[in-house]
Amino acid sequence: MDVGSVRNTQIYQSLVKNEEPKELSTTRQYLNEGTAGSEQPFGKAVNFVNENLGSHGDNNISENKARSYVEDSKKVESGDMSNSGAFANSAVGWIKEGNVTGAVMNFGGMLASGAVDKANYHKN
Repeated sequence: MDVGSVRNTQIYQSLVKNEEPKELSTTRQYLNEGTAGSEQPFGKAVNFVNENLGSHGDNNISENKARSYVEDSKKVESGDMSNSGAFANSAVGWIKEGNVTGAVMNFGGMLASGAVDKANYHKN
């Protein structure tokens, strides 16, 4: 696999911003604004990946999925949902849509955010 092929993969584009970023679609702009300033890992991760994918011109996100991300991010920020729960919810959604990359990345986020959730639990 050559470098050009790797750069065209969804996982690469999720993690690396395009050097010549494209303008965000309306849906990605809504998601960007709805998760900007997040302090918890879920909202930060959603914002990071959304900006990266959008910079590559990837508009493969429905309004419903963007709305779900924003709602879950707000629930996590307010303490009504754990980061792990939000990542799990998203992973299930991507599985239903047949997006293996999205499901795997969110499953990884679910596992990685357990320690933060434990710390959050003991703060409250």
